[in-house]
Amino acid sequence: MVRKGDYIPKRDDDFFNFQGNLDNEVVANAVAWGILAAAVAALVARRAVYEPLYTKSQNKGNRTQADVLAHRQMRNVYEKEIRVFDKAYLMFNPLVTDEDRRRMRLTVRDIEPTPRPEITTAPIVGLKGMESGRIEVRCRVTTDQTRPSMPKAANEVAVNYILVERGDIAPENPEKCPEKIIISKSKFIIDAGAENAGKQFYGFFRWMNTSRLDRSGPWSKVHTVIVP
Repeated sequence: MVRKGDYIPKRDDDFFNFQGNLDNEVVANAVAWGILAAAVAALVARRAVYEPLYTKSQNKGNRTQADVLAHRQMRNVYEKEIRVFDKAYLMFNPLVTDEDRRRMRLTVRDIEPTPRPEITTAPIVGLKGMESGRIEVRCRVTTDQTRPSMPKAANEVAVNYILVERGDIAPENPEKCPEKIIISKSKFIIDAGAENAGKQFYGFFRWMNTSRLDRSGPWSKVHTVIVP
């Protein structure tokens, strides 16, 4: 869950109006929202200190640099206390509705996960034979020229492969491959077994979104290596 943007206004006059409205709403609804009386009293007390300093700092014809600085320092303190109060009593309070939060000009929490976009490219695959029938696989995206990587929209790599006698014809498509695995990393090992040393590995690779299979990417071309 994320909170988008910052609900604290930057302009001093906007902040003055924001805090006054927030304070009024909290005082009016504190009992219904189950907020501790001491916490409400502390918020009201801070407002009582802040507002005269704001008013004095806005009087351009009768203010000093010390007045402006005092207001700035108190506003910084007040902002921090409002954020703490919001997090403690408003943000996650089930008694406070989203409409209440909008009325107080607080950011409404986004509880809907951002959908992963559709994947339109296949992995760039590198295969390397290792000892004892193992094959190292490195998958990467087109913008990464060196290290293994996975697009943000993907969370798995699907592999369909087959082991055949060396020199046999490659399968036409992934459906012709009986071995199927799904791996959560872009660099991994396929253990073909030492007994299959010397055989030909043919494999197809695909970026997967396992929460939305319809957004998974296309299969790669066939890749091959001799099992060591």
